[in-house]
Amino acid sequence: MAEPVLIDWNEDKRAEFRNGVMTARHRLHLAPEFTDLALAALLKRHPRELCDFCTMGEDPADRDSWRAGDPGSATGAELLEAVRQGKLWINLREAMNTDPVYKPLFNALFAQLKQLNPGYAPLRVYGGILISSPKAQVFYHSDVSETLLLHVKGHKRFRIYPPRGPWLEDLSMEEVLHKTQTEDIPYDPAWDADAAMVDLTPGDFVSWPLHAPHRVENLDGLNVSITCEVVTRESVMKNAVLHANGALRRMGFRPKSSSPDGAQAYAKLALSKSWKAWEKVSGAASRPLPKSETTFDVDLASDTGYRDRAPA
Repeated sequence: MAEPVLIDWNEDKRAEFRNGVMTARHRLHLAPEFTDLALAALLKRHPRELCDFCTMGEDPADRDSWRAGDPGSATGAELLEAVRQGKLWINLREAMNTDPVYKPLFNALFAQLKQLNPGYAPLRVYGGILISSPKAQVFYHSDVSETLLLHVKGHKRFRIYPPRGPWLEDLSMEEVLHKTQTEDIPYDPAWDADAAMVDLTPGDFVSWPLHAPHRVENLDGLNVSITCEVVTRESVMKNAVLHANGALRRMGFRPKSSSPDGAQAYAKLALSKSWKAWEKVSGAASRPLPKSETTFDVDLASDTGYRDRAPA
């Protein structure tokens, strides 16, 4: 883009970025790369192994209702229409950082973020594109990377919760990092009273602190968002400490600190690396738990946009 991606950054936003829930404005919703025609073309060409096709139930506490499906031979335009008319959620993983059409936008965004925030130095960045139905939702979860989101189409409600107990327990993140559970973590609807609630419209940007749990409800319209996963020195240290604490528990110890600072943190970084190396050599490495087996096929003739498969 000839113009900057972000348009209203100031000192207050700079101070809040990565430290709290922060909102700003961007221009990507105006980019031709996010027209329906461009998105349909992306859906057609993006590698299927980097695509997730999912649906879910109505209850925000029923995380087990999240399940995966198969798009079959549907074209990009047909998939977009199935999402618009049904109840589907598509994640085009790494589209922003790998697709030649979208990568320049992604690079421009992070070049500007570095310029606007002196000292901000991501180690690695990944960007996906989420395309979801008017009444889709994403259940309560915590991401292992620092995360930010740029909303492009539709309207959605974000609820973001404090990254500490009771909303997030260290044990939950240890299990996520050891890949013995997905990023969906225990949720109590009473916690909504403690959440920062942000209603997103096209052109909104939102970021939140590392590991802060959040959940999302679409309010209306075909929803399109860019989600960015950012690996930083801070996230590496915090995750290493939590991963090491999980390893220590498996060895019978009861670690008390999850601080990412000081000599103890560096010792845990070394332990975490050693544990992962041992898992790799021994073949004992854990594997990510799937959300579910493939249980439906995309079907444009259905009101939901999909057809359940018969039980095996």
